Amino acid sequence: MLESGTQITEADSERFDAVLASAGGSALHTGPVRAAARRCDEPPVGLLAALALQAGELLLARAVRRRGLVALHGVQKLRMLRRPRSGAALRSTAAVRSVKPLGAGTATEVVVSFADESGDAVAESTSLLVHSPPLSAPAAPPAPAPGRAAADVDPARVSTYRITRELVAGYAAVSGDHNPIHLSEEAARGAGFDDVIAHGMLTFALAGRHLAERVGADRIDELQLRFSRPLHVPAGGARLTVTDRTAANGALVLAATDAAGTPIATGRAALHPPRTDRGTHRA
Repeated sequence: MLESGTQITEADSERFDAVLASAGGSALHTGPVRAAARRCDEPPVGLLAALALQAGELLLARAVRRRGLVALHGVQKLRMLRRPRSGAALRSTAAVRSVKPLGAGTATEVVVSFADESGDAVAESTSLLVHSPPLSAPAAPPAPAPGRAAADVDPARVSTYRITRELVAGYAAVSGDHNPIHLSEEAARGAGFDDVIAHGMLTFALAGRHLAERVGADRIDELQLRFSRPLHVPAGGARLTVTDRTAANGALVLAATDAAGTPIATGRAALHPPRTDRGTHRA
């Protein structure tokens, strides 16, 4: 277990938002977009998830030697228990929930909990991190066989983002994730990829931004993505499309695809009910 403290300032949130905004999603949205993606004094969900990943990776770096292994994201889940405020001191606790063999590597589940100065729980992050030799194990454990898909009850909401190497470098700077496979062609190819790959957490952050602009950041209760393959970012850039649909069973189903329509990640989100003008949940 590893405990540490952190503070997300309003400037941190603004820099993070500015990097995501450079992907151009707002201009390329189809359908209604909210005037404000989030309250100015609340950090974006993607930033909180990035800090959780840092805590989890620091725990693993101290506990296990992983020389020569490639680290990739399998699944990322973030549950918001209550809205933190920018500038508030947060305490994080990271713990390994499980370690399982996966081919020649391992799949490690790490849980990071955030609490405020009063000790009240703020958020909980669960990450499935896959460590494998180059060109051997898959990037994530195989997904369970899907059941019968629930019928959609409304049209998909779509956001399209342009992913450039400059954007990836900017995300590395604001998230603290400087893994060279995201920044260097040589490192990426040495790890078995065709080109530089975007951070999985960049996709997660853009999915969070998509939801914030569609339904409001304050309504996001839980966001989970399973990463199916890396998004390669050639010198000319790449395209990432994020969609969400509300199914007949009430679930909010998300998908992220590349320019060819190949799935990069799939997942789901849970939302709080809309609030009334008085700030209370509708019945």
